[in-house]
Amino acid sequence: MNATTTTPADTLQRSGLTLVLCFCAAIIEGIDLQSMGIAAAGIAAEFHLTKEALGSVLTASPLGLFFGAFLGGRSADLWGRRNALILSIVVFGVFQLATPWAPGNCGLAAIRFLCGVGLGGALPNLIALTAEASGGRNNILNVVITAAGMPTGGAVAALIGFSAGPTGDWRTIFYVGGIAPLLLAPVMALLLPESSLFQKARATALGAREKLSIFYTLFDRARVRQTLLLWIAFFCSALMLHLLLNWLPSLMVANGFSKPQAFLIQIIFNVSSAVGSVAVGWLMQHRPYRGLLFACYAGLAAALFVIASPGHDLVLVAATCAVLGTCLIGAQFVLYGLAPSYYQTITRGTGTGASVAVSRLGSAVGPYLAGQLLGAGATATQVLQSLLPMTAAAAIAALLLMFLPRSDDLAS
Repeated sequence: MNATTTTPADTLQRSGLTLVLCFCAAIIEGIDLQSMGIAAAGIAAEFHLTKEALGSVLTASPLGLFFGAFLGGRSADLWGRRNALILSIVVFGVFQLATPWAPGNCGLAAIRFLCGVGLGGALPNLIALTAEASGGRNNILNVVITAAGMPTGGAVAALIGFSAGPTGDWRTIFYVGGIAPLLLAPVMALLLPESSLFQKARATALGAREKLSIFYTLFDRARVRQTLLLWIAFFCSALMLHLLLNWLPSLMVANGFSKPQAFLIQIIFNVSSAVGSVAVGWLMQHRPYRGLLFACYAGLAAALFVIASPGHDLVLVAATCAVLGTCLIGAQFVLYGLAPSYYQTITRGTGTGASVAVSRLGSAVGPYLAGQLLGAGATATQVLQSLLPMTAAAAIAALLLMFLPRSDDLAS
């Protein structure tokens, strides 16, 4: 791995292996992220949870995601992306597998928190590794394709839940979600190469430990604007995405659609998100345009206007949700691809992990915001319209971000 000469074929093999293994890890993460939603009813019955207690358990994992994202990103810079990713995968595999055997309500919440820490730590390392694969070339597209593994894993989780049927064992999703990462971890330990860019950067950064500090990484004069704009865009995008993921079917029913029609709209939203995000990533990589992210958010705003208005037919709303999914997920995944490029290689994990951690806060706030608005008497139209200021804030932050300098090794 540390050979002084590397042929293009060697680089291609290393990058291809990295992308395949990271995509597999993203699929598994997608399964685990969806597991609690699929098994919630079974867990509530098994542990005799009230709605309030179930809410606390469901909150534990997102809280762990926040801490895990930051710790995982920081570990990537201190011990290497490869090691931090494998450790994260083992952690969330162990605690995912332990979930059905939790010794009571408090134990269940603690296990879900620790599972969230592992899940949260994986994503910044997946981003850093895939961004630096191929020597930093195709960094945005590599990250977008890898991130598309998460909605793919979500679809697999839904299939597992569907195949189990209403009387199936709720534990199955946790067995699959726990065993799979524990099988993948030794494969990654044997085959996954460390980022060559990180290895070179760490070798040249010895003796400059002050430049590895968290404050310097995030808030040095050369990067403070990039950090704050990334945080705004990440937070707003995650808030909107997770609000829609959790509430879109209910909001569509409130706007007059039947439950089967609402779930069809949700399926179209997810499928278009996975496919459309790769198309947006390809455009950003091969036809770079500073206004592309702004255009995505403008398309998102237009789509929100359409679906927020009751009285439209199913075809129009479904097509609009396809545009909405493409624009929103496309923008978020491109942000995943862009974030590493604003930090030096040696501190890239910390910078990316902090942005992902902020997005985890947004993902928790979004569903909570919708619940509070609906509880206060807001209509589905008003809830969807409440996302428009967030769309504007994300659009402005993304547009300004595109005019700021990036790190040399991932600037193209």
